This record gives sequence, structure tokens and C-alpha cells, in this order.
Amino acid sequence: MLSYICSLRRGAAMIIESLLLFYHINCFKCCVCHVQLGDGLNGTDVRVRNHKLHCQNCYSSDDGIKFSCV
Repeated sequence: MLSYICSLRRGAAMIIESLLLFYHINCFKCCVCHVQLGDGLNGTDVRVRNHKLHCQNCYSSDDGIKFSCV
């Protein structure tokens, strides 16, 4: 299974353990509209497709085309 680790090496992180995804809090953003998905203090709703994070309003296709309702 692939894992994603953002380029920042230190600091607080958001982790989706079941998918082996690890993100610095500042990198935990929707890949389409770039809205921040969490603050590190509480859980958050996030959708993952092809190891890419999406907010509840956005999604992307398998070929990389991005869509947003925002």
C-alpha cells in the first residue's frame, strides 16, 4: 500500500492511519479548492480518492480532472 507524507518533517500532523496517509496540519487541505480540512484539535470529515484529500464539496476523477461545487 502506498503512503503519502507531506514534505514538512516536524510539527503536528493529521493522520489517516488506515490508508497510511500522514499530513502536516498546514498541508491537510482539499486538493481541488485548497480549503483547510482540519485544525488538529478535532476530527474532521474528509474524502480520499487516489490518495488525494477532498472536502465535502469537491472531487477529482481518476485522470486528474478536478471538480468543485464551491
